[in-house]
Amino acid sequence: MIGIKKALPTVVGALAVAALLGGCAAQSAPASQKAGAADAGGFDWSKAEPVQLTVSSIFAPGNTATNLIEDWMDAVTKATEGVVTFDYYPTGTLHPATEALSAMSSDLTDVTFVSNGFFPDQLPVSNWDDIVVQHALNDFGYPDLNIAGIGQQVMHYEGESAALTEMRKAGFIPLIPMLSGPAALTCAKEFHTPADLKGRQVRIANAIAQGENESLGMTGVFTPSNEQYEGLQRGVINCAVNATTVVLSGGLLEVSPWVSFLNTAPSSGANWVISTGAWDSLAPEIQTAMRDARYSAIERFAKDTLDQNTKIAAAAEKAGGGIVDPAPLNPVVKKWWDKQADPATLAPKSVSNPATEIKRTNAIADTWRSFSVDTLKVKVDQPDITKSLNAGSGVVTDWSAWTDALKERLGKQ
Repeated sequence: MIGIKKALPTVVGALAVAALLGGCAAQSAPASQKAGAADAGGFDWSKAEPVQLTVSSIFAPGNTATNLIEDWMDAVTKATEGVVTFDYYPTGTLHPATEALSAMSSDLTDVTFVSNGFFPDQLPVSNWDDIVVQHALNDFGYPDLNIAGIGQQVMHYEGESAALTEMRKAGFIPLIPMLSGPAALTCAKEFHTPADLKGRQVRIANAIAQGENESLGMTGVFTPSNEQYEGLQRGVINCAVNATTVVLSGGLLEVSPWVSFLNTAPSSGANWVISTGAWDSLAPEIQTAMRDARYSAIERFAKDTLDQNTKIAAAAEKAGGGIVDPAPLNPVVKKWWDKQADPATLAPKSVSNPATEIKRTNAIADTWRSFSVDTLKVKVDQPDITKSLNAGSGVVTDWSAWTDALKERLGKQ
């Protein structure tokens, strides 16, 4: 299926010149700092010609990632008074996830989902950068990885960094960062200590998850997502590590009803992105509208991610299992992280100053962690994790403060 050919934006007078000059400067400058009538709320959208952008998604309806991109599209169209619309292809109908970069370079799509892990050769700096983020966030735990962690990730892609430079050269610009975690560890049989887990086979999806779970005495097995239900059912694997949405939608509690949320690293870098060609063609006012439209969509994404967990305790009990306290397991995982090599020693040669990149990431993470605990009063390391799970997004009483912090670019370096 081929996306509809896009019309590029043209506007009258000085705005047309601004569109031609948008380019890299527009990408790197915060939207709130760009010049233009739109910043003052006085831009006349009737003077801009219609723009249609092709959006491709690999996600199914109802997925939190689907809600995120659809909310953003709606917000952009509303903010631009109908000037910007989207030709939308959901559920992988336009291209698979592994072809996201080529789909943008060939103009098959303008906006799509990119997971850095699918492109280790094309994005070596970004994959290293993901490890730096995972080092910074692995001890945030539940629920703060979905509160401070998401805020950190949004700010991580503001300003300047080696990863952003690489992404632009690869043909795209991150628009809406996504982050999930900690993943749920589900097992067929009850467990409470590392001794209980010793010798079990656990389905994992990446090397970081392999290290974390093997530190608990298990053996990591790279198993495709669509094969793990049968693997658990037949005893080929005994446990599995997945996002909560996968656990629930895949019916995994039927075959692995014992669930824990350890202090483990978040998923690797994942973003809704726009091709550099499409972005550089847009007038600054449209770029600003697109960036500003992210915030309400990201707030819902954070809430949805937390609210999924309100279902898992009851579902686990119904399946004959329950929620396992991660407290006896977390110290073992922490020891594994403490033994890991300094990320600076793993940096690709193209990263000129790894220490600066790491310092920047850690500073943003620390700022958001402090904001979450001190301002939002999010309780961390609660003795009863079931209480946190059942609270869902209610663990934050003032989401407007969280969203305002995003808008004000809290922690931006």
